[in-house]
Amino acid sequence: MSKPMYLEQYPHLFQPLTVGKKKLVYKNRIMVGPMQVSGAYSTDANGTINDYGVDYYTDLARGGFASCAVPVEVPSHSAHFGTIRLDEKSKGFTFMHILQRSVHAFGMNTACEIYHPGICALAGTCDLMGPSSFMYNGRMVREMTEEDMEDVTQMYVTAAADAKRAGFDAIMLHYGHGWLMNNFLSPLSNHRTDQYGGSVENRVRFPLMVIRRIREVVGDSMVIEIRMNGNDRAEGGITPDDAARQALIMEEYVDMFHVSCGTRLDAHARPKMHPTCFVAPGHNVDGSMALKKAGVKKPVGIIGSIHNPDLAESILADGKADYILMARQAIADPEWVNKIRAGREKDIRPCIHCDFCVDGGRRNALTTEVTILNDATFDNRCSVNPLVGQGSARVRAFRFNGRKRVAVIGGGIAGMQAAISAADKGHDVTLFEKRAFLGGQTAIYPEHLWFKKEILALREYFIHQVRQRESIKILLESEVTAAVISEADYDAVIVAVGAEQAVPPIPGIHGDNVVMAWDVFGNEEKMGANIVIVGGGSVGCELGISLAEKGKKVTVLEMGHFFAPKSEIAERMSLEEYMNKNGVDVQVDTRCTEITPEGVAAVDKEGGSRFFKADTVIISAGSKPLAELRDSFHGTAFDVINAGDCMGPANIRNATDTAWCAGNII
Repeated sequence: MSKPMYLEQYPHLFQPLTVGKKKLVYKNRIMVGPMQVSGAYSTDANGTINDYGVDYYTDLARGGFASCAVPVEVPSHSAHFGTIRLDEKSKGFTFMHILQRSVHAFGMNTACEIYHPGICALAGTCDLMGPSSFMYNGRMVREMTEEDMEDVTQMYVTAAADAKRAGFDAIMLHYGHGWLMNNFLSPLSNHRTDQYGGSVENRVRFPLMVIRRIREVVGDSMVIEIRMNGNDRAEGGITPDDAARQALIMEEYVDMFHVSCGTRLDAHARPKMHPTCFVAPGHNVDGSMALKKAGVKKPVGIIGSIHNPDLAESILADGKADYILMARQAIADPEWVNKIRAGREKDIRPCIHCDFCVDGGRRNALTTEVTILNDATFDNRCSVNPLVGQGSARVRAFRFNGRKRVAVIGGGIAGMQAAISAADKGHDVTLFEKRAFLGGQTAIYPEHLWFKKEILALREYFIHQVRQRESIKILLESEVTAAVISEADYDAVIVAVGAEQAVPPIPGIHGDNVVMAWDVFGNEEKMGANIVIVGGGSVGCELGISLAEKGKKVTVLEMGHFFAPKSEIAERMSLEEYMNKNGVDVQVDTRCTEITPEGVAAVDKEGGSRFFKADTVIISAGSKPLAELRDSFHGTAFDVINAGDCMGPANIRNATDTAWCAGNII
């Protein structure tokens, strides 16, 4: 038998990795990074993993990943609500052994990620302490004593012993991202003048003590992995050279390192920690290469938007790292590895870097201030994978009631997802789209924005999915009416007709100098040098960045108190960073009252009049559902179900979620 194609194409990705004196074998070089999983753990004092949690990690194991990491906080529930607890007072051991047996059956190793939140602890959960005393988030951080360090060390040691008892193969110590050990390692937060501060050697002293004590307890029976910052991505923080020196000091007691970046202590470092669409894939290579060049002998891994298998293979082939980790992409598609092995790269559901899985539930904080960076995550679902965070019951709730003829009206993201779900349920689907192409709003302007490449990838994914299903018939340039659908006698109709641009009642809005947001690209030659964008949501901000990069002078007016109020935290920070970088002037609490040939009249929050000169005015006031068109299809079939923006303008997450449900209800 000839060598399988995937070994020819990705020889380094699928090379097994043997680690530590334990000789733990990872079946490939593709591992799942640690992450909080919405709905996977109980929120009571027991902190047990539930059935959905076992299913979630088992899906990753079935999907081909070599390892996963389950987070454990010390003290419990000190940084997130709803995390695993492993100790004599909890019931976690029994459930954790169920998890171990389930994932080990697929050859997946398990790591227990242990971390103390340090200065990022949730209010009221534990003593707020760190290497140095300073004000953080309106609270005073207490400088740790050596007695405190001993207490914390014992927490880690106990957690490691419990992890061993729970059947984990490895211990992953989180020494990055602004948690306690990173607080000591980083000069951003470590201002001590004693033996625990100052030089790299002193700053690593306490974190090293923890590693050494854990090794004494677990011996060589468990692999110890350090998750560390290769770069804090903040002025005055850890540099790649610092990280390399830290790793060399720790290496005696460590079996493997994996490199991340960013810190909760700096607002604009967060978009690099959980990379947004503005951050280049593989951006942590500088950190992993620093460790390799410094002579670190243990395997070095890298995480950070490495979702493309060719990029992952090249990083390993070039010796920039020894293994790859992914977290958000594994959420988006737990079958990533298996699809690569099968040559089905086009079937991979791409992560769009929206960060809802990280920051879901915190978006209403509406600020980029550091004060919210350690809030608990309440609802971290996925925008492209409707099953994440929903629990096992959601799948079981939908039953197949026989093959039916289904019409889907609208070929945007919601329409395509609905068609896919209905077809996969066993139905015959006809997908109607009035335009000559599929994609809806994702086909309007993302292709013109360098930072929207993930949205383009998602559109291409959906188009590929509907086209390859024989039970989906696609009719483009087919603007159907309710009468036509009713006459065709379908068993069910899914209405996904979307939304249209909102046109606010502003005097002068129909002037020759006014362009609607969705119509900007293709009309650039009509625009002058000075541009005012009315509406500071995410679309308005993105247009502002793009036009400013082309040399335009851009002002964004937002009537609310915050720009991009519906965006996730990290995305808003990236928008702020790039608007500042390109000189986009953002005026919040500013309401447009009139548009004239000379510009825009507005009032500020005090009621004062202002005028902004403009050659071109762009209206980015959101969208409104095509309600009349939507409602016209009522009664055209036994089941008529609405999905996506026609129910109320929202986002891709709402589109995929409502459409998945619509396709499965039938």
